[in-house]
Amino acid sequence: MPSIRQARVGERIKRDLAEILQKEMRDPKLALISITNVEVTRDFAIARVFVSSIGTPEEKTAALKGLWNAAGFLRGRLGAVLKLRVVPELQFRQDTGIENGIRIFELLKAEEAFMAQIPAEDIVEPEDTENSPLSGPGETP
Repeated sequence: MPSIRQARVGERIKRDLAEILQKEMRDPKLALISITNVEVTRDFAIARVFVSSIGTPEEKTAALKGLWNAAGFLRGRLGAVLKLRVVPELQFRQDTGIENGIRIFELLKAEEAFMAQIPAEDIVEPEDTENSPLSGPGETP
């Protein structure tokens, strides 16, 4: 579990990196990148920057590669803004949390559409809920 200081430094890096990417980077591959999270190690030597981007898998890979190529520049700009003794090394990772959430939402919508197609008379409701395998001994749902 990160300390309060690690969390604060991570949030500061997240905010400052987003601002640097928005205002100072001219690479079109980096235009559709969002920084979703930053995790800083205990010794503040490494900052894992999780990014989310829009596009095809090839475009996402190119954007991540562009970030790795610009890591030195970004670290230098962070050093000018942050008041830390040592500026952490930036390690970029693709964040798939948003994509996973969208996929789960689409699966739930498909399941709902499938259930809507089943006629109501075909859905069997359990009559004896006391002896249901889902309820424990002495429990009534």
